[in-house]
Amino acid sequence: MSQPSIPPVLTFKGRMEKRKKLLWGLGIALVLIVALVFFVSYKVVDTLLHHPRDTNVSYELNMEKTPYEEVEFKSLKNDNTIRGTFFPASISSGTASNKTIIIVHGYTSNRLVKGRTPKLVEHFVPKGYNVLAFDLSSQGKSDGDLITLGLHEKYDLLGAVDYLKSRDRAGDHIGVIGFSMGAATSLLATSESDDIQAVIADSPFRNAGLFLREGLPFFSGLPAFPFSYTSTWMADWVFNVDLDSVSPMDAVKKMQDKPVMLIHGTGDQQISYKNTEKIYESLKNNPNAEVWYPQNTEHIDAINHYPTDYFQRVDHFMDKYVGQ
Repeated sequence: MSQPSIPPVLTFKGRMEKRKKLLWGLGIALVLIVALVFFVSYKVVDTLLHHPRDTNVSYELNMEKTPYEEVEFKSLKNDNTIRGTFFPASISSGTASNKTIIIVHGYTSNRLVKGRTPKLVEHFVPKGYNVLAFDLSSQGKSDGDLITLGLHEKYDLLGAVDYLKSRDRAGDHIGVIGFSMGAATSLLATSESDDIQAVIADSPFRNAGLFLREGLPFFSGLPAFPFSYTSTWMADWVFNVDLDSVSPMDAVKKMQDKPVMLIHGTGDQQISYKNTEKIYESLKNNPNAEVWYPQNTEHIDAINHYPTDYFQRVDHFMDKYVGQ
């Protein structure tokens, strides 16, 4: 006796039910994957913008040989108290110097770590320059809880300029030397300040958003797609930090004739010297812009790798535009 056949309409309904279950399963899986991507992106950006501080700002120079004082001033953006160290120039006449170099440190650093500031102090103070080194917001001993790769830090530097202007003659002639993120910050602030007469940017990135998208696989081990894009989105959406707006290569276009010196080692694995090439391209109409690419030099290491050449170049630049 033959089995009764299944009506076609039931077969069709069965297929539709299976398809709906499959689509629901795929939809849920897709939502979970997207949620995971954005969660990981959030954690990446949260770690980037809330990196632990290095608060070791002890200074080992002899106080009698190289006097210094601890200073405080306000950031112009959010009223953070910025803390720093002021090294007055050595002048035999005893009068206060009217030329000051501000040193701006990089990411996860502070005013004195890694030895660059002591070398610059030991070099410039005897030449008659004051030196001001300070901790950027959320780093070292300064106030704040969010690192913004230059977006807000430029206001710390502008606050330092205002502080020097309030300090007798120390703010008459101001030059800036910045390293890495501090170099990018220095370019941003200098483009907005008539009081900064010259700037040296050592190993800057051209744009913070591009820097994160290009460097994320190197720093985190995550694939570029999709995390490079979702991470910059999360920085903007969650933390209100628009990294794409932090753009030294655009900011320098406003400096039509302001002296700018760019330094970038060709062996830099953290921020490629191609970033500086792009910035220098934006300065093509600036007759007072110059660039130096020290060969086979790692990130912000020209001062250690080529000390004689470094200080000859930096001396000539600062003496010409700030020390006159």
